[in-house]
Amino acid sequence: MKKLISLFVILLTISCCNVDDLNTSTQNPVDVYIAGVKNYSATYWKNNQPYLLSGGDGGEANKICVSNNNVHVLGKKTSDNWITVYLHWENGNLTNLNTSFNTPAQHVHSITDMEVVGNDVYFVGYTKNPLIAAEIYELVYWKNGVKTVLDNNINNPTFQAKIKVVTNNVYVIGYTSSCFNSCHGIYVNNVFQSFSVGVLSKDITVKENQVYVYGTITTTNTGFYKNMATGVETTLTTIPSVYKLLFDNNNTYVADGVNIFKNNTQIYSSSFFSFYIDFIALNNNVYILKREGDFGTFDALYVNDVNVFQIFVDQGKFNSLTVVQN
Repeated sequence: MKKLISLFVILLTISCCNVDDLNTSTQNPVDVYIAGVKNYSATYWKNNQPYLLSGGDGGEANKICVSNNNVHVLGKKTSDNWITVYLHWENGNLTNLNTSFNTPAQHVHSITDMEVVGNDVYFVGYTKNPLIAAEIYELVYWKNGVKTVLDNNINNPTFQAKIKVVTNNVYVIGYTSSCFNSCHGIYVNNVFQSFSVGVLSKDITVKENQVYVYGTITTTNTGFYKNMATGVETTLTTIPSVYKLLFDNNNTYVADGVNIFKNNTQIYSSSFFSFYIDFIALNNNVYILKREGDFGTFDALYVNDVNVFQIFVDQGKFNSLTVVQN
């Protein structure tokens, strides 16, 4: 019994860490933001402090961006008629994206990504004509609510289209209907550039304003990343797929969906009792969200291998994070 009480005290202490714990093992102070769920409501945390989002009951926060000290959260929930409703909060102020973006001719099918640059807010996703039964969708993005159609004849809206904006150039990973063999690629300022057959890109990252796409070469089961400006492609023969790519100082971080590597050296490996949800590398510090315990009993934030914050699954969960240098 004494052992159980001691374990509870330890876990409670970990769960109630304050902001100082976040910066104990880092050289420079940061603000750490997590998007997720608390008490069955969309929530974000700033430095372990929860902020329940208005109108987020029964929903979840999936992505968080911070720009010009404004906090943007993308989330979703299921309505009473089983339609997925996509939600955006700016500094806690809610916008129903379905309501804002729906027109009589096109309804929001899904919002798959968000990007914030300065005061400009971008969303990418799919819309569909509600009066047509055929599975035909538009691949679109919105900048400050203004819609741009990239392709109006997409028949597979399951791909999670991604968006990145760099030096006023808009990059969107997705598919085109105007193709013969190479239907997957990237739109650069609305112009489609196809990838080679067998190349499946998962997302986009940036290093010193250089845009990189990354993913897997399905024909060889090989991970890759490619500099879009130079055309230089790096293949990773020991990694079958790149799920996340980050550059920090002179270091390259790659996650394959199970493991995380720094300069080709494994720094984290998922297991039955621990697997990563998301991670960030900034100024030589590594922040990892993990689901841990028997059958995933709690989610935790680790900073340089130190558990600084956690939540039990009966109270909520973590979905993604971002870190802002002060």
